[in-house]
Amino acid sequence: AKADKEGEKAQAESDRAEDQKYLDETEALCTMKTEDFNSRAKLRQDEIEAITQAIEIMSSDAVTGSGDKYLPAFVQTRGTALAQLRSTFTGDLQSKVSAFLAERAKRFNSRVLAQASAHVANDPFGKVKKMIKDLIST
Repeated sequence: AKADKEGEKAQAESDRAEDQKYLDETEALCTMKTEDFNSRAKLRQDEIEAITQAIEIMSSDAVTGSGDKYLPAFVQTRGTALAQLRSTFTGDLQSKVSAFLAERAKRFNSRVLAQASAHVANDPFGKVKKMIKDLIST
């Protein structure tokens, strides 16, 4: 009887040790996931702030009227059919916004901002130009 009780006690202690180990691992995993989530949330907030600043730059008075200078004109003159659409927008504003987003992408180690920077550097009005060309050709 005493041997049975000692065996049960040993088994219970072994089970408890395994359960405690599982609990400790689960708590550590939860702590790590919480830290990762908070880190990603902070990163997303920083990305939103950077994009908000980029929007503010693009809509500021300093760049008002840049659209007239850099965006395509919709007037046909001397037989050229919207040749301005073939040109690309490589103005100072585009360079500034791209550089700003690239700097923030490096600072926050953000792939989303890096992609946004690359997209701005390439051609931010490509879809608009394509839509206009499609409208004209139909």
